Amino acid sequence: MTRVLIICGSGISSELLRDSAERSSEAYHAPITFEAASYSSAMEEAMTDADLVLVAPQVTYKYDQLKQLNSRVEKIPDDVYGWLNGENLVKFALSELASNE
Repeated sequence: MTRVLIICGSGISSELLRDSAERSSEAYHAPITFEAASYSSAMEEAMTDADLVLVAPQVTYKYDQLKQLNSRVEKIPDDVYGWLNGENLVKFALSELASNE
């Protein structure tokens, strides 16, 4: 199972997006497990163990620092994050995972 970590400022909106993405990944039969974390808690083990790290728009100023901990860090598109669109997040994650193989 592929682990995708969603990082936001406080962890609240990333949890909402994770819940939406989990439902969509089941519908797409995508072998992805989504996890959510705040920026401060993501600096722990979860960050380095994730197969893909998706960063919320409000945390992109920390992008370079996160990229040093895990080379597979991508910014979540504004429209996906703003609408908490789990279906499009699953599509985005699958695309990023495929392009990084």
